[in-house]
Amino acid sequence: MNKTTLHHVTATLGLALLACACWVFAGALSDRMVQQEMSATVRAERQMAASIVDNMAQIIASDLAMSRAIPATLAQMDLMQHALVESRHYASKPPATESERRADWMARAELVKVNNFLHDAQGFSGLDSVWLVNDQGLCVASSNATDETSFIGFDMSGRGYVARALLGGFIEMYGVGRLSGEPGIFIAAPVYDDGFLVGAVIAKVSIDRLRHWVSRAGTFVTDENGVVVMAHDGRLEYEAMPNAPVARMTLAERVDHYRREAFPELRVAHIGAQIRETEKWLPLAVADTFYAANGSTLPSLYDERTGLNSGLSAHIVHPLTSWPDLTRNHSRDRILVFLTMLGIVALVTVIATSYSRERRLHRATRDLAEQLQAANTLLSAEARHDALTGALSRRYFLDTLRHEVELARAAGTPLSVAIADLDYFKQINDRFGHASGDRALEHFVEVCRAQLRPSDAIGRLGGEEFGLLLPQTALADAQAVLERLRKRFHHEHCAHLPEDASLTVSIGITELAEGDATEWILSRADLALYEAKSRGRDRSEVRPADTAPSARRPENSLTGK
Repeated sequence: MNKTTLHHVTATLGLALLACACWVFAGALSDRMVQQEMSATVRAERQMAASIVDNMAQIIASDLAMSRAIPATLAQMDLMQHALVESRHYASKPPATESERRADWMARAELVKVNNFLHDAQGFSGLDSVWLVNDQGLCVASSNATDETSFIGFDMSGRGYVARALLGGFIEMYGVGRLSGEPGIFIAAPVYDDGFLVGAVIAKVSIDRLRHWVSRAGTFVTDENGVVVMAHDGRLEYEAMPNAPVARMTLAERVDHYRREAFPELRVAHIGAQIRETEKWLPLAVADTFYAANGSTLPSLYDERTGLNSGLSAHIVHPLTSWPDLTRNHSRDRILVFLTMLGIVALVTVIATSYSRERRLHRATRDLAEQLQAANTLLSAEARHDALTGALSRRYFLDTLRHEVELARAAGTPLSVAIADLDYFKQINDRFGHASGDRALEHFVEVCRAQLRPSDAIGRLGGEEFGLLLPQTALADAQAVLERLRKRFHHEHCAHLPEDASLTVSIGITELAEGDATEWILSRADLALYEAKSRGRDRSEVRPADTAPSARRPENSLTGK
């Protein structure tokens, strides 16, 4: 072999070794770059998913707390307790059939009074139905007593929420109506008289009223049996989580509770190991956070919040939409780095590409951080303020109320709370349209801000119902201030409504008493509001703190109206 041939062989081997070294180095460098970008992307997306599911859990807890207050308040009323005690005289040997019991109990004057009261309470509370069940599990009164689908006379003892309530528990449970077939959250509050359990108040909130829980893509809610009862993607509803308790229920129990037999499994499983088989560069810590739902090949981040009221759990499956681009970029980068390292020009290109790549990585990280900050700011604003009126949101108003209660107790100062409800608001919507109704709500908040102090708080509790918080204000002073507000709202015409549109408001007022819980204050204000509505509307009524049992239930005098 001559020198020329040897030189060519040596050069060829050198180039081959150099090419191999460049290929290996290019692979390591491209792996490092995509790992950094993937770690930054996953970190930002995980924070965003956690923020969404946290906000979802807070909204669920807040909504259920408001719904829970109504049956809890009804269970403490003398009217309900007396009706259940009296029902023992004629329910000890009730007629044999449901229709006979219904005809018998519908004809009793004392139960007619209870039916009317439950109908009114259901109307202004936002609940779908309210029932009164005796200690035998028989429905003796209902908010829809006159409807053909009324449960009066039915034996409801076989339903889980009724059975638990009759054992003395306060129950919140998902279920499907046996007659209506409509799903909802059933709330059961036991009723006691002189320490003895005499029955329960049952209320239902339709799932359709709670759809805002899953307004974000990828979110869903499961019940205590692991069944998806609500989802942003409706196709997931009535699927079951892996190893869910519903699989251990009997066929009869599933049909009784859900009105269906089969629950396909929602396949939410780790796929990090499968992805690492083809994408060796993927860090193990990042791969362990990758999930897929129902066989999807796109990796997603999964987060949940368990232990919420009613046995509900909030979930989110947040897809990594940037995954295909990242994997394509990884393959492209390796070839690019390999080629640029084969010569001096390639070396300069490698340096420039690496610098550009790092700049893009930092820019992507900064953009994701800015998006996360903007999302957090938006979520915070949505949580604090009502989008239409600018008043405090219901959840933030309740947080403010709890804070002011603590301040008032620590400083020994008075605190007054009121609930205001626009009269005949549905007629405004029906006559002039929902846009005019929105202007009416905005007008009420403007009048409140003009009439109240900057330290006072205004919150929208839902629909046309507002909460008013007056710190360092005694009950008499609060009544005077709110009476002026009511008159001003009545006489000050809203410029955005027709001339013949008249707006009035009814207001229920109460004050903080020693030992008061937040729910008790709101319950008294609710009762005062109901009294104002019952006495003709366009008025304010005061509900002082209870001082004696005989003065606790003025509602008894309203049930016949």
